[in-house]
Amino acid sequence: MLVAASILLWGSAATSCSDDSDEDRSPYSVSWDPEKTVHPDQEGAAVLIVTGRTGTSWTAEIVSGAEWISFDRTAPGSQTIKSGTTGTSLAQRNQYVYYWPNDTHAERHAVIRFLFSGQEPVDLELTQYSTSSDDDVYQSGQYLAWPEIPAQVLNVDYLYVTHFADMRSGGSGATLRARNYTMCFDRTKFAAWWVAYPLHASYTGSGRVETWAYDPKIAGEWQADLSRSYVSPTYDRGHQIPNADRSGNTVMQEQTFYFSNMTPQNAELNQRPWAALEKAARDNWMCSDTLYVVTGAWWSPSDRLTTPDRNGKQCPVPTSYFKVFLRTVRGNIRQQGDRLGDYPASDLKSIGFWVDNRSGQGTARDWVRSVAEIERLTGFEFFPTVDAAVKTQRDAVSWGL
Repeated sequence: MLVAASILLWGSAATSCSDDSDEDRSPYSVSWDPEKTVHPDQEGAAVLIVTGRTGTSWTAEIVSGAEWISFDRTAPGSQTIKSGTTGTSLAQRNQYVYYWPNDTHAERHAVIRFLFSGQEPVDLELTQYSTSSDDDVYQSGQYLAWPEIPAQVLNVDYLYVTHFADMRSGGSGATLRARNYTMCFDRTKFAAWWVAYPLHASYTGSGRVETWAYDPKIAGEWQADLSRSYVSPTYDRGHQIPNADRSGNTVMQEQTFYFSNMTPQNAELNQRPWAALEKAARDNWMCSDTLYVVTGAWWSPSDRLTTPDRNGKQCPVPTSYFKVFLRTVRGNIRQQGDRLGDYPASDLKSIGFWVDNRSGQGTARDWVRSVAEIERLTGFEFFPTVDAAVKTQRDAVSWGL
């Protein structure tokens, strides 16, 4: 599937220190069309959108990945170099990169080097995921090791998607492929029922990278077009996993801006009490043993409220939102390689929150529920590997509320 790489080319002459100066900005750009996702199991085409002063020549070359992509649809590697000129016609703006099914057991990457005449070349990366079980946390058994993963519910409309990114490992400087988050996405809601993820200081920092884009692991037609917010000002593009929970890793933070992570959330709720709850998790509840979080939306079967996205798609509006948290009581007792489910109930604590999707909902203290209560409300089973007694807790005081 497609990793959308927006590349902006800059002119060589500079008369100002500001990056925002229109005079300094090059008129040339090339980027992937974010709506053209790359499927792992079928042939298709990704699209490069090329803009610039009319009549400027350009050249594109596949410098790696020719074993699975081409500039023509004949066969992989059949055309690795392409040239053209900029212009306003569709044929000049849209340049097709054809791909073939991935029959390997790993994601694969290709690099296209693009050069406008008189400009510096830029590299654009294309990624195609694998159909192997590596990314399926239920087939791989990772749900047994990752405490935040809810029990699987089989439904023809549900897609279970996990995003990963490289992270530095301790003080060694080595990198490892770490999980970012897992979601249960519903094709009929154009949104996720829940997003589950670990929260630790290693994920957080002070950066913010806004790169709104379609989720490359989910077909574009099943997602809301949220290149801008919902048409109605009542609703924000409400993150399920907050971008601030991944502010220490650029790639992970970019993944939180996928449209699949958004729901139409009441703007006042999202910007004030919900944001305060998210901040409390980072500031007060995160611990060295890791805080495990599931954030979710819930749609009542009797609620038919919708709001349009930027393509006119009618997106069902969630009736309520919830969060559930799990961690060790002391926050610093875990050993390398252990599993949270092996700890006795006395060493663990949990809490849940449930709130209607409208303004005037008070604060998180008013929303407290046990995890077991939220399981009954939603029909999902959270933290399935821990003692059930942990999930009956409803002690707001122990969480500083």
